[in-house]
Amino acid sequence: MKNIEIKEGDIVIFKSKTGSASFVKVNDKGIYFKPAKEGMNLDGIKFPLKRNEVFVYNNVKILEVKGASRVLRIELTRLKTGQSCYLSEDHFHNYFVKPENQLSYG
Repeated sequence: MKNIEIKEGDIVIFKSKTGSASFVKVNDKGIYFKPAKEGMNLDGIKFPLKRNEVFVYNNVKILEVKGASRVLRIELTRLKTGQSCYLSEDHFHNYFVKPENQLSYG
């Protein structure tokens, strides 16, 4: 896997199939990133993500570091709706990619 630097304000693209993940708005809790195949079910309004949909990378917060492992909370904003959501580092790497040409999305 090639390491690519991602900075605040960079564009990232949802690289998985349409409907393979959603933003789920849970009443009085916020908006969560939810892959379709995981065992967790969230009660709320689902907003399915589309392949090649555009997001803005807002920031990352380190929640925990233990030896060589870490827990990160990454914030993305869906350009189409303005909805923001937090997701894990694993979900970010599995579902999103930074396009080579940022200018074509700006």
